[in-house]
Amino acid sequence: MTMQSRNDIPVPDETRKRGSLKFILKVGLVVAIFGVVFYLIYFTVQYGKATFILSNQEITSGDDSQVTRFEVNDKIFFFISRHSTDLDSNLFIIEIEYNDGENYRHYKKISYEVEKDFPKISAYIPSEYFRRSGKYRIKASLDGKIVAIHDIEVD
Repeated sequence: MTMQSRNDIPVPDETRKRGSLKFILKVGLVVAIFGVVFYLIYFTVQYGKATFILSNQEITSGDDSQVTRFEVNDKIFFFISRHSTDLDSNLFIIEIEYNDGENYRHYKKISYEVEKDFPKISAYIPSEYFRRSGKYRIKASLDGKIVAIHDIEVD
Protein backbone atom coordinates (compact mmCIF):
# COMPACT_ATOMS: atom_id res chain seq x y z
CA MET A 1 0.00 0.00 0.00
CA THR A 2 1.44 3.33 -1.08
CA MET A 3 1.09 6.20 1.28
CA GLN A 4 1.19 9.89 0.40
CA SER A 5 0.98 12.68 2.83
CA ARG A 6 -1.18 15.76 2.73
CA ASN A 7 -0.42 18.21 5.52
CA ASP A 8 1.68 15.54 7.17
CA ILE A 9 -1.31 13.15 7.39
CA PRO A 10 -0.76 9.88 5.56
CA VAL A 11 -3.55 9.08 3.06
CA PRO A 12 -3.76 5.70 1.37
CA ASP A 13 -4.47 5.57 -2.39
CA GLU A 14 -7.74 3.64 -1.84
CA THR A 15 -9.18 6.39 0.37
CA ARG A 16 -8.33 9.02 -2.24
CA LYS A 17 -9.98 6.92 -4.98
CA ARG A 18 -13.15 6.50 -2.87
CA GLY A 19 -13.26 10.25 -2.25
CA SER A 20 -12.96 10.94 -5.99
CA LEU A 21 -15.67 8.38 -6.78
CA LYS A 22 -18.05 9.96 -4.23
CA PHE A 23 -17.41 13.40 -5.73
CA ILE A 24 -18.13 12.12 -9.25
CA LEU A 25 -21.34 10.45 -8.06
CA LYS A 26 -22.49 13.67 -6.36
CA VAL A 27 -21.79 15.74 -9.49
CA GLY A 28 -23.60 13.14 -11.63
CA LEU A 29 -26.62 13.20 -9.30
CA VAL A 30 -26.80 17.01 -9.42
CA VAL A 31 -26.56 16.99 -13.24
CA ALA A 32 -29.30 14.32 -13.44
CA ILE A 33 -31.60 16.36 -11.16
CA PHE A 34 -31.07 19.51 -13.26
CA GLY A 35 -31.72 17.48 -16.42
CA VAL A 36 -35.02 16.09 -15.08
CA VAL A 37 -36.18 19.54 -13.88
CA PHE A 38 -35.26 21.13 -17.22
CA TYR A 39 -37.10 18.38 -19.14
CA LEU A 40 -40.24 18.78 -17.00
CA ILE A 41 -40.26 22.55 -17.47
CA TYR A 42 -39.68 22.20 -21.22
CA PHE A 43 -42.40 19.52 -21.56
CA THR A 44 -44.91 21.60 -19.58
CA VAL A 45 -44.28 24.67 -21.74
CA GLN A 46 -44.42 22.68 -25.00
CA TYR A 47 -47.55 20.81 -23.91
CA GLY A 48 -49.44 24.08 -23.55
CA LYS A 49 -48.60 25.17 -27.09
CA ALA A 50 -50.72 24.42 -30.11
CA THR A 51 -50.75 25.27 -33.79
CA PHE A 52 -53.92 27.28 -34.41
CA ILE A 53 -54.42 28.59 -37.95
CA LEU A 54 -57.23 30.73 -39.35
CA SER A 55 -57.71 31.01 -43.11
CA ASN A 56 -60.25 31.94 -45.77
CA GLN A 57 -59.83 28.55 -47.47
CA GLU A 58 -59.84 24.97 -46.29
CA ILE A 59 -56.72 23.99 -44.36
CA THR A 60 -55.25 20.54 -44.91
CA SER A 61 -52.08 20.67 -42.80
CA GLY A 62 -50.40 22.73 -40.12
CA ASP A 63 -48.15 24.38 -42.73
CA ASP A 64 -50.85 26.56 -44.30
CA SER A 65 -50.48 30.30 -43.89
CA GLN A 66 -52.32 32.39 -41.34
CA VAL A 67 -54.80 35.00 -42.64
CA THR A 68 -55.79 37.98 -40.50
CA ARG A 69 -58.10 39.91 -42.89
CA PHE A 70 -61.41 38.54 -44.10
CA GLU A 71 -64.47 39.77 -45.99
CA VAL A 72 -67.94 40.04 -44.43
CA ASN A 73 -69.73 36.67 -44.66
CA ASP A 74 -66.49 34.73 -45.32
CA LYS A 75 -66.27 31.28 -43.83
CA ILE A 76 -63.27 31.28 -41.57
CA PHE A 77 -61.53 27.92 -41.61
CA PHE A 78 -59.48 26.83 -38.63
CA PHE A 79 -56.91 24.14 -37.92
CA ILE A 80 -55.62 23.11 -34.49
CA SER A 81 -53.03 20.55 -33.44
CA ARG A 82 -50.50 20.17 -30.66
CA HIS A 83 -46.78 20.09 -31.22
CA SER A 84 -45.61 16.49 -31.70
CA THR A 85 -48.53 14.87 -29.83
CA ASP A 86 -52.26 14.22 -30.07
CA LEU A 87 -54.67 16.91 -28.90
CA ASP A 88 -54.89 15.03 -25.58
CA SER A 89 -58.12 16.84 -24.80
CA ASN A 90 -61.81 16.02 -24.45
CA LEU A 91 -63.16 19.48 -25.23
CA PHE A 92 -62.13 22.05 -27.83
CA ILE A 93 -63.71 25.50 -27.59
CA ILE A 94 -63.49 28.48 -29.92
CA GLU A 95 -64.48 31.77 -28.32
CA ILE A 96 -65.18 34.75 -30.55
CA GLU A 97 -65.01 38.28 -29.13
CA TYR A 98 -66.02 41.45 -30.98
CA ASN A 99 -64.25 44.79 -30.51
CA ASP A 100 -66.85 47.48 -29.79
CA GLY A 101 -64.32 50.28 -30.19
CA GLU A 102 -62.79 50.16 -26.73
CA ASN A 103 -62.81 46.56 -25.51
CA TYR A 104 -63.31 43.05 -26.77
CA ARG A 105 -66.65 41.60 -25.63
CA HIS A 106 -67.86 38.01 -25.71
CA TYR A 107 -69.77 37.32 -28.92
CA LYS A 108 -70.01 33.57 -29.73
CA LYS A 109 -68.70 30.26 -28.45
CA ILE A 110 -68.37 27.00 -30.38
CA SER A 111 -67.64 23.70 -28.57
CA TYR A 112 -66.38 20.43 -29.96
CA GLU A 113 -66.29 17.20 -28.00
CA VAL A 114 -63.29 15.21 -29.22
CA GLU A 115 -61.42 12.01 -28.53
CA LYS A 116 -58.15 12.49 -26.66
CA ASP A 117 -56.15 10.74 -29.38
CA PHE A 118 -57.28 13.04 -32.25
CA PRO A 119 -54.09 14.45 -33.78
CA LYS A 120 -55.84 17.58 -35.13
CA ILE A 121 -59.17 19.26 -35.86
CA SER A 122 -59.99 21.19 -38.99
CA ALA A 123 -63.35 22.81 -39.84
CA TYR A 124 -64.87 26.25 -40.35
CA ILE A 125 -66.68 28.91 -38.37
CA PRO A 126 -70.03 29.80 -40.01
CA SER A 127 -70.03 32.99 -42.06
CA GLU A 128 -73.11 34.21 -40.14
CA TYR A 129 -70.83 34.83 -37.14
CA PHE A 130 -69.00 37.56 -39.06
CA ARG A 131 -71.85 39.67 -40.50
CA ARG A 132 -70.42 42.92 -39.11
CA SER A 133 -67.16 44.39 -40.28
CA GLY A 134 -64.69 45.17 -37.52
CA LYS A 135 -62.09 43.57 -35.28
CA TYR A 136 -62.54 40.15 -33.72
CA ARG A 137 -60.46 38.09 -31.32
CA ILE A 138 -60.62 34.31 -31.62
CA LYS A 139 -59.43 32.17 -28.70
CA ALA A 140 -58.78 28.43 -28.88
CA SER A 141 -59.08 26.39 -25.69
CA LEU A 142 -58.36 22.73 -24.99
CA ASP A 143 -60.03 21.42 -21.84
CA GLY A 144 -60.60 24.98 -20.64
CA LYS A 145 -57.00 26.15 -21.09
CA ILE A 146 -56.39 28.82 -23.71
CA VAL A 147 -53.71 27.57 -26.12
CA ALA A 148 -53.91 30.26 -28.82
CA ILE A 149 -55.36 33.72 -29.47
CA HIS A 150 -55.63 35.43 -32.88
CA ASP A 151 -56.90 38.89 -33.70
CA ILE A 152 -58.56 39.25 -37.10
CA GLU A 153 -60.25 42.01 -39.04
CA VAL A 154 -63.37 41.67 -41.19
CA ASP A 155 -63.91 44.28 -43.94
